[in-house]
Amino acid sequence: MIYKKCRAQLSNLGADQLLEKYRVLEKSDLKATSTVADPNARGQRNSTLPWFWSLDVRGDPVSNDWMNEFYRVHWLRTKALCDCWAEEILLVGHEMRWTIDFLVHRSRTWLS
Repeated sequence: MIYKKCRAQLSNLGADQLLEKYRVLEKSDLKATSTVADPNARGQRNSTLPWFWSLDVRGDPVSNDWMNEFYRVHWLRTKALCDCWAEEILLVGHEMRWTIDFLVHRSRTWLS
């Protein structure tokens, strides 16, 4: 793998500061995920993106703008999902109350 070879050469050169930024790639970092593509998918609640997606490449304003837009969209999707669940909790509470009221009404009808 090219990345491992480059990282080994950086280590040979004593570039410790760069090695802190460019960490070792684990197999789990390279796993394809649909966290961003489909944030509402089942099991995506605790999914996070690998560390290399958050790298800030100096001198690359296009990349920086893209990353800012990426995080903005990701944040907005997460907020929308949170708002949706908050609304769902509110509705379930009302639905429970309506069910109780309906059953009380039906019991009165049956008893009369």
